[in-house]
Amino acid sequence: TKMGMGNMKGPIIPVTKAMGTKARMTANVAIFVGLPISLLALMIQRVTEAVSNVLSQNRYIENFQTYLGRSAPVDFAGLVRGDMMRQGSNYAQIQVNMVPRDERPMSHTVSVEVYKALQPVRERFPSSIIKIFEVPPGPPVRAQVVAELYGPNYDKLRQVAGMVEQYFRKDYDMINVDDSVTATVPEYLLHVDQQKAMLAGVAPAQVAALVHDYVAGTRLGALHVENAREPVDIVLRVPPADRAWRQQILDLRVQSRSGQQVPLASIVQIERTTLAKPIYDRDQHPVVYVTGDLMGSSPVYAVLSLNHWLDGRTIDGVPLSTGNLGFSPAQPDDITHYQILWGGDMRLTLDVFRDLGAAFIIALVFIYLMLVAYYQSFVMPVIVMGAIPMTLIGVFPGHWLLNTPFNATSMIGVIALAGVVVRNSLLLIDFIIDYRRQGYALEEAVLQAGAVRFRPILLTALAIMFGSAIMVTDPVFGGLAVSLIFGTFASTLLTLIVIPLLYFLWERRLEKQTQGV
Repeated sequence: TKMGMGNMKGPIIPVTKAMGTKARMTANVAIFVGLPISLLALMIQRVTEAVSNVLSQNRYIENFQTYLGRSAPVDFAGLVRGDMMRQGSNYAQIQVNMVPRDERPMSHTVSVEVYKALQPVRERFPSSIIKIFEVPPGPPVRAQVVAELYGPNYDKLRQVAGMVEQYFRKDYDMINVDDSVTATVPEYLLHVDQQKAMLAGVAPAQVAALVHDYVAGTRLGALHVENAREPVDIVLRVPPADRAWRQQILDLRVQSRSGQQVPLASIVQIERTTLAKPIYDRDQHPVVYVTGDLMGSSPVYAVLSLNHWLDGRTIDGVPLSTGNLGFSPAQPDDITHYQILWGGDMRLTLDVFRDLGAAFIIALVFIYLMLVAYYQSFVMPVIVMGAIPMTLIGVFPGHWLLNTPFNATSMIGVIALAGVVVRNSLLLIDFIIDYRRQGYALEEAVLQAGAVRFRPILLTALAIMFGSAIMVTDPVFGGLAVSLIFGTFASTLLTLIVIPLLYFLWERRLEKQTQGV
């Protein structure tokens, strides 16, 4: 019979490296803090107190709650990160509530301010791991930049991960660099000699219960507090100084069936081993993760830089190849090769824009087919849809002008604009066709169409622009608003000129061909 003792100075609960911070209103932030498991469990309290002092001095933080040895209540982003699996005597998580949105800047600004203010704490506790995360407004990922290492030898992957992590640290603006390889820490196994224990009248279960109560403590009852939502456990524990050494375990005595006190040293042997490290897998392929986040720049540039450094490089005798930067997710070839597949925001972005691009193409096809059925022509729909590319003339400069990243909602705005600008083209073309049926010349019909239809087209454009302006500052739908505003602005101006001109040139060409025949 053998039992694991783990860390005798801390509670037998999981270990993490994080202190989670969540903001109120639309601001969501997460911070993670921790220590290597090999350090004293009491050290995490000192680190947490130092971090709490920094948080308490920030004018934008209203209150916070500390969770020692466990994670805060898990949200969607924490679920993806695996916060519910992070626990232990060297882990703490702090949940922070910010002041209302109208009393502070954007949550990212506050996060950067807190991250910089925590630098003295990192210098004071160099072995600590302090990370800060902003909970993404969109679909969450494990981290912004994720390198998934695959290969035939998992121990070798762990060694290579440490060297890949050094490349992460060299990348510009990279923070929160970490990997899924845990530290090598000792573990103590208690082997009970069953023959000696039976001769002494002691059952192995008695030894297990005694050691557990000695190291982890025993629950005596519950205390009911008015302000607590749940009963508070009353745990009786031996002081840490009296349960820090192996000899203190061996000096314990257990009562036999005859009432005699039997020392554990006579029936137990303690073996020092290494704590087993976790093995991660993704889609049934063993994987080691190296992760990082960006303070303010885009993950695209970081991934491209890392891909340039690591693709084809030999690290510790292991030739590496990189992949998973195409529109279709790559499958690991880990039977004989070592490779890095990029995940995180980069993979999510590629998947989203691949799907939205396909949706955009399908929308164009359906618009074209409906216009073909309406005009009974294959060329006229091309002229009408000529306004769609003009939206891009305003969309991309608009994002640059407002310093807004082109994201998934921006692409949704481009798809929505396809229908809006086609409507403007229809107003012009139908007006020209109607005027020509009334006997007007081609030139006069084209000029009158732009003059008469200018007001309704302008009012439609202004309604879209002013209606979308309210979303410009939104962290999720800001890109949608920018696409609609600037795309409508550019397309409206160009549609009034380009579409009638294209129709005029096409009709005049047809007339010349008819006259020639």
